[in-house]
Amino acid sequence: MLRRLFIAALLVALLPLAALAGPKIERVVGASGVEAWLVREPKIPMIALQAVWRGGSASDPAGLEGRAELAAALLDEGAGDLAAEEFQAALRADAISLGAGVDRDYVTLNLRTLSERRDRAFALLAQMLTQPRFDAEPMARIKSQLLVAAQRAQVSPGSIANNRFMANAFPGHPYGRPAQASAESLERLGRDDAAAFIGGVLARRNLVIGVVGDITPEELKRLLDLSFGKLPLEPKLTLPQVAVPQVAPKPIVIPYANPQSIVLFGGRGLLRDDPDYYAATVLNYVLGGGGFNSRLTEEIREKRGLVYSVSTGMQPMPAAGLFAGSLSTRNDQVGQALALVREQLQAVARDGISETELANAKAYLTGSFPLRLSSNAAIAGMLSAMQLANLGMDYIDRYPDYINAVTAADIRRVAERLFASGDLLVVVVGEPVGLGG
Repeated sequence: MLRRLFIAALLVALLPLAALAGPKIERVVGASGVEAWLVREPKIPMIALQAVWRGGSASDPAGLEGRAELAAALLDEGAGDLAAEEFQAALRADAISLGAGVDRDYVTLNLRTLSERRDRAFALLAQMLTQPRFDAEPMARIKSQLLVAAQRAQVSPGSIANNRFMANAFPGHPYGRPAQASAESLERLGRDDAAAFIGGVLARRNLVIGVVGDITPEELKRLLDLSFGKLPLEPKLTLPQVAVPQVAPKPIVIPYANPQSIVLFGGRGLLRDDPDYYAATVLNYVLGGGGFNSRLTEEIREKRGLVYSVSTGMQPMPAAGLFAGSLSTRNDQVGQALALVREQLQAVARDGISETELANAKAYLTGSFPLRLSSNAAIAGMLSAMQLANLGMDYIDRYPDYINAVTAADIRRVAERLFASGDLLVVVVGEPVGLGG
């Protein structure tokens, strides 16, 4: 981690000021109404596309956990008149990278192709989206892989802790259910379930697209209609309602025979459109998101040697704002480490942060931002994220201003808002000592 942070800081220092300017973004709309944001890059004969649909594993019905995961994994396992191996061979023949994945809230598809192979790439993409086969052989193979992953998750301290944390943070809410399949749900899942998920989620009005590369707007319009134009207009899904993460008066301990414990802690965070979002971003960097530059690492690891690692993050999910952190330590040090976490949360809520901490956080967050745009694929991903969050086409140019506008008073206000109560949800997997209440 330290080496990665050093390299990142070095790269930031070497970036010319011109690199901070955002790329020119063009809005491209096909005859079918499918829209994409395009950054033209004619110097490199490649095209990168990211398409994102709202609706991920959180839309899985209770008892059918893993439906979204299974469906996304099967998308490139045969389409139209091409069986699984034939479809993969067609991709390899033209050096096309095409695949889909899913998380709690989104289905994400990534396409990369040489410019001269774009017609073939987008034709295969169209087949994949509108004519997925869900054949028996790949269905059985993917379910077998998911079963192995489910069995590993059952004995993984990290997975056990994460599933319990989310279940207790969001009781009765889709976020509280496991995002991955279980052995029991896999037995129930079949072709109709995968087809129902794809048919319900992959719709034109549920879609954002980012494209970067050697392609003109007019050519992109044609290819958008070819690949996405035949998708249904409206999705058939229910997105999760907005929820507030729950806390607990005492740590939840899950016994696990191991010399060390895995600890998750957290509580209320902020939604992405909250006016305090950027202040919370700076606060998190200072508190636990800055690696070896964070307060928690300095106080708990460096000064006292109590943990192997400790970090925090603000997670603005579409239906909930979550503050979450994690640490790992010897069983006999869990109580001390958690006490220091609470102490630091209370301190920042009471006193805020120093001007030096504020300046350092701003310098890193603004300086490292261009590293998120280090490839065509990364820029395509940024374009889709900007659309999902309604950030506007000039967001890349405005981001440094948002961060630099944050004041120490803003930080203290947000810290008091989130941490003053002292309420947390804590989940410990291990055999901890000295937890108390």
